[in-house]
Amino acid sequence: MEKAWRPVLVIYNFLLLFLAGVVVVAAVGRAEPLDFINQALSTPQNRVIVGTVAIIVIAVALVMIVSGLKYESKPDSIIVDSSLAGQVSITVPAIKVIIMKAVKKVDGVKEIKPAVSSSNDGLVIYLHTAINPDHNVPEMSKNLQQTVKEYLEDIGGLQVSQVKVLIDDFSNSNKAVSR
Repeated sequence: MEKAWRPVLVIYNFLLLFLAGVVVVAAVGRAEPLDFINQALSTPQNRVIVGTVAIIVIAVALVMIVSGLKYESKPDSIIVDSSLAGQVSITVPAIKVIIMKAVKKVDGVKEIKPAVSSSNDGLVIYLHTAINPDHNVPEMSKNLQQTVKEYLEDIGGLQVSQVKVLIDDFSNSNKAVSR
């Protein structure tokens, strides 16, 4: 919800609290709330005022319900830099292209499927890979993590917090890195 709606929400909630209090007082048998309502609705001018306030409350309630049900899509881009001059963002597909270029530098990787997510510390990169069985897995994984992180930080200007590698298959074929 936008910041401009927050004061309206506070006033709306206080109004609801007041009305709930009036209903509770009337429910325990006190006649004052009912007398007040009868007096408020006794003249045509007062009915117009009460009706207008009720319509405004209903409209605010509907706006809040609709804004609460809106689907907020996941951002398709990651902010690289934000300054007084403006903001620089890079899309997730562009990040994946940088990852694919980095992976080409690592020997033994046959297939890779990158995924990108954002955290408070920076990007989290998931690399689902198939590698050549002739290579040392820990050494190749470390090299892959380091190369991808350096490429994203140097070329993309992105802060990378983690590069997670999942070796899913040892591929014997001589396929090129799939994109």
